[in-house]
Amino acid sequence: MENKITQKDYINILNFYNKSIPKSSSLIKLEATKLMSEKLCKCIKKLDPINEARSIGICTKTIFNNKGFSRGKFSCRKGKNTKLEIFRKRKTMKARK
Repeated sequence: MENKITQKDYINILNFYNKSIPKSSSLIKLEATKLMSEKLCKCIKKLDPINEARSIGICTKTIFNNKGFSRGKFSCRKGKNTKLEIFRKRKTMKARK
């Protein structure tokens, strides 16, 4: 159940990290994705550069999943970039007797 990220979501990312918000909508998207990809790559290299698969999972959960986003394809080599997606969890409640 993936949706596209709205302009408001990108602005919320920049506000969360106390960054200035550019005037152009394309610059807002560029700055937010650049910020998230830098965070992801720094986290992976800092945790465990030898066991990157484990580091990717931990960093993805802390940076993206806890904020309601999902990580698409990403690269930490030759220009850091990532594709962001948004997901919303459905909460089901059981009726109590």
